[in-house]
Amino acid sequence: MTDAGCAKTVMAHDRMVLLAPQQLLPTEEFIEERVLQVSRDIIREGFWLEPILVERTSLVIMDGHHRREFAKRHSLLWVPCLLLDYSQVELGSWRAGLDICPEDVIARGLQRRPYPAKTTRHVVHAEVSRRCRYALSELVLDPAAVDQQHVSS
Repeated sequence: MTDAGCAKTVMAHDRMVLLAPQQLLPTEEFIEERVLQVSRDIIREGFWLEPILVERTSLVIMDGHHRREFAKRHSLLWVPCLLLDYSQVELGSWRAGLDICPEDVIARGLQRRPYPAKTTRHVVHAEVSRRCRYALSELVLDPAAVDQQHVSS
């Protein structure tokens, strides 16, 4: 059995790994309405199709805060993550006039002081696939959570 504190490597050459959602450090708050939409989409598909983008050394989330929140709420043990560094990503802000540097984002994640939702904007420039395909059952979804979501949709 794999320890929840360790990564399950699936495609090391593409930097794609499975990590426990609790290992990932948020850098932004989430929007409840968006979490609900992401939840409906993932459950409807039955597959996790887009990895969470994570800074490789600190494990701060670059993109995917709403997907991480879905994973936590639905008791997933693992989430697909693409490990990157800031040399592969252009960092900007969705907020006019706000300059953000990678060191600030990492520091806020490590200090558990997330920015407001939709503050940072990460654009991947590296030649990496941002797609994946994991059945929710592979990520150990709580079946009762799926049944409840179908009832409330």
